[in-house]
Amino acid sequence: MKASEISAAVPGSRIRGEEREFSRLRADSRSVRPGDAFIALKGSVTDGHRYIDAALKAGAQTVICNEGHPGLDSGITVVEVPDTKEALVRILPCLFPHARKVKLIGITGTSGKTTTTYLIESILKAAGMNPGVIGTINIRYNGIATDSSVTTPGPVDLFEYLGTMGLSRVNACVMEVSSHSLDQERIMGLEFDCAIFTNLSHDHLDYHKDMETYFQAKRKLFDRTYLKGRPVVNADDEFGRRLIEEVQGAITFGRRPGADISIPSLRNTPKGLIMSLTTPMGEFPVRSSLMGEINACNIMAAVGAATALGIDRDSIIRGIEGLEHVPGRMEPVRNEHGLNIIVDYAHKPDALKNVLTSARGMTRGRLITVFGCGGDRDKTKRPVMGSIAAQSSDLVIVTSDNPRTEDPLAIINDVLQGIPDRTYVSVEPDREEAIRLGIASMREDDCLVIAGKGHETYQIIGSDKRPFDDRKCVCKVLREIYEA
Repeated sequence: MKASEISAAVPGSRIRGEEREFSRLRADSRSVRPGDAFIALKGSVTDGHRYIDAALKAGAQTVICNEGHPGLDSGITVVEVPDTKEALVRILPCLFPHARKVKLIGITGTSGKTTTTYLIESILKAAGMNPGVIGTINIRYNGIATDSSVTTPGPVDLFEYLGTMGLSRVNACVMEVSSHSLDQERIMGLEFDCAIFTNLSHDHLDYHKDMETYFQAKRKLFDRTYLKGRPVVNADDEFGRRLIEEVQGAITFGRRPGADISIPSLRNTPKGLIMSLTTPMGEFPVRSSLMGEINACNIMAAVGAATALGIDRDSIIRGIEGLEHVPGRMEPVRNEHGLNIIVDYAHKPDALKNVLTSARGMTRGRLITVFGCGGDRDKTKRPVMGSIAAQSSDLVIVTSDNPRTEDPLAIINDVLQGIPDRTYVSVEPDREEAIRLGIASMREDDCLVIAGKGHETYQIIGSDKRPFDDRKCVCKVLREIYEA
């Protein structure tokens, strides 16, 4: 793309310096390579204009900035615009024209986003489509998977991913849309064919401060700025019911009377879910390898999206029944010893409650829970999660999650504030030893839930990111116990 093409696309812009062409546009100075263009965006935390010098040192030869920014070297190409955010919305479709060819399904909510992306991806494949996914675990399409560093990337990266997908014959992308990304306008310029609201519960209040602000961030996905198709909303959720009143044409799901998609019958078994679904296409039976009642809700959300996209009933059934598991989401750790061990990503109060409720429903013996809370994150949820674990479990082992720069024992102490009666509570800061204690405590028919890290393959202690996978740890401990 040439500087003159930017100027033509953005009213009120002007060029200083010679005409230049670039192939890569960056909004983060740390990712700039020689020959790139750098756009200085003003965000909620910092202003990209402060990093123009760093971008130039990294080799940027074209800078897009707000008009009147002083002190730029005449040896580079400068495109001055009235507002870089507004300019970016016009530039990105020109730079990545194939991005707009991809249907977009956005999912927002506190819990269930990742599992719902996997379900919709499976349904789209069953319907003969070629989907991509952008989410917490990874970015994947055409058999290629790249680890994600954030749930929702920034606007330049998003358009670049979607443009590459469009060129690779991907015709639909399922995307997790976080509240942070909505508040920071990372999805600027995108248009969604369907948007799903899963639920809203206590999380990220260190960032959003209160639930109303948190809801208003999620609410942005359903504004006509972003949503050109139909909304799909959880009618069982308090904030979902508010959203249904505020938007038009919502497809509703849940057990609440009158929902468009509901579950008149449900059996939660250690081998998965057996249910019947009531939908606008009629009622039909479905089996799923996914465990837990919370996944019944995620299945309804996925069926809502499929309904909004006009996908037929047979493809919906094949897609749901074809998905074997979701990494780190109510994921059973299969073993030859007959032990019922589940790993889950639950790291917020409502998610932990749902996981433990589901596990309890399919456990004949005791429910043992190993969990911790992350450091440098919302501290107010720690005692709440402690209380939920103690009330829902027969034995609780409080351990470390990703302590980051906080003292692990201080985090554990915050958790314990929510557990006045600690008769059946143990503390083991070393996560591997906590898992070992949980497994060693198991009797026949017990269930062990290891919560908090799910799919993660690392543990962050201080500034170190150390290899650690709950599932691999379970297998290692089982070998050591049974070999001994």
